[in-house]
Amino acid sequence: MIVIGTDNGISGGICAISAHNGAVISSIPMPTIKHNGKTEVDVLAVLRYVRGFLPQDVSVAIEEPLAHAKSSQAIRSMALAFGMLYGACLAHGLPVTRIAVRPWQDAMLGRKREAGMTKVLALAKAKELAPDETWLATKRSSTPHDGMVDAFLIARYYLISDGLNEVASTDKRGNAG
Repeated sequence: MIVIGTDNGISGGICAISAHNGAVISSIPMPTIKHNGKTEVDVLAVLRYVRGFLPQDVSVAIEEPLAHAKSSQAIRSMALAFGMLYGACLAHGLPVTRIAVRPWQDAMLGRKREAGMTKVLALAKAKELAPDETWLATKRSSTPHDGMVDAFLIARYYLISDGLNEVASTDKRGNAG
């Protein structure tokens, strides 16, 4: 089985991992398009990415949007991206799980975090779990992509929260993986 973690939003990312051992298969920045002058998630590109792993068993873990953000535009953008991705997965018959921000961050980064340290801790945890990954969006990038890092940790959290562990040998239906 393959788990695809999705860090919701236009600056987010997508990461496919093996449910068998938690290893990274692939990760990309969230595909985006312009619509009426605004940047939005390119849902069709996300679906192409996900369908690229079929016919293998695939499960999508999507981060839910926050209830509060710095601006109403940010809330709109996150809610719109989440709704489009969640609806598209359901419409295409893909198993999808909603992942709340606080639980995955508490489980993966620890409950006690200094303000402003979440991204630093996330990158450190991702490097611990996948030391060979650079998390760079492109070959020319020099800074790890926060969205790809978070998508990886969301996928790994899914393995833990779904009753699977990083060395699981069966999927949710009991099939050999």
